[in-house]
Amino acid sequence: DPVVIDRAMAVSTQADLFLAVGSSLQVYPAANTLPRARASGARVVIVNAEETQMDRLADAVVNGSISDILPSVCRA
Repeated sequence: DPVVIDRAMAVSTQADLFLAVGSSLQVYPAANTLPRARASGARVVIVNAEETQMDRLADAVVNGSISDILPSVCRA
């Protein structure tokens, strides 16, 4: 839906924190939200089972089982 994509692009530039969870970050145009958030000054955290091509843009990368990691992230 173009409206949803446009909204995601807009809010990605307004975020203080961008949390990417369970994504390969390879599907565009949605994958563009991470570099847009980073360029706008957001802190970026990637939580994923495997490395991604955008790990270098992240302030923190947590690799492992999302079902194990995400509850701890949400509690913190």
